[in-house]
Amino acid sequence: MTAIIRSHPEAVTAEPGRRAGDILSAFAAGLIGREQAIRQTGVRDYAELLVALGDAGLAPRRPPPHDVENEAVTFARIWRST
Repeated sequence: MTAIIRSHPEAVTAEPGRRAGDILSAFAAGLIGREQAIRQTGVRDYAELLVALGDAGLAPRRPPPHDVENEAVTFARIWRST
């Protein structure tokens, strides 16, 4: 029963012809955003989206290198201030 209830939002909100696996693949490739993937797959939140990615054998997308660098700089600044 739970599976049926969870699949209903996907059926209602997904673009015609797009399955959950297609949506997960598009998210993993960076073609759609987190919120769109959550909405179209019908999962509750990002944690559940990550589980669905793992179940499908897909890795979450990596952030762009400049975002990683910015986070590293911020971490270093916070670390030094403590």
